[in-house]
Amino acid sequence: MPALPIKTSPGAHRRLTRGAAVLLAGAVLGVAGCSADSATPDPNGSPTGEPAVCDAASVGQVIQVDVNETYPGATFVALDSFECADGWVYARAQVETGGVTVPTSFFLRSVQSTWVPVSINEICAQSPEVSGVPDLIYTAACGLPE
Repeated sequence: MPALPIKTSPGAHRRLTRGAAVLLAGAVLGVAGCSADSATPDPNGSPTGEPAVCDAASVGQVIQVDVNETYPGATFVALDSFECADGWVYARAQVETGGVTVPTSFFLRSVQSTWVPVSINEICAQSPEVSGVPDLIYTAACGLPE
């Protein structure tokens, strides 16, 4: 299978389980920084081109590359689950850092037939009615809409 075109952003942070957040934040995220990268696609804009393929191989590959490029010292272990919704993906994966494997959430958006990681801050910046982010993705990233 040919390699998929993958675009990543160092500012695309993920949602962690409460117990894992402190561990992973101290071990990995502290190195990566916390600001959104201006190269990250605007989740309020419209995706163009054909939608990206939403299957385990495609989603897992994007997450693996994102972990390798964004979080030095962390290793993608496995894709646990994922859900696709209108050009978006909410995925749960296992990431190992410092000898500990933690569950981590990832959010991806289809842009020009490619999955691109999107930060929680970008997803939660506006209500889903204004941004067009599907309810499934918004709720997973931001909690229940107000």
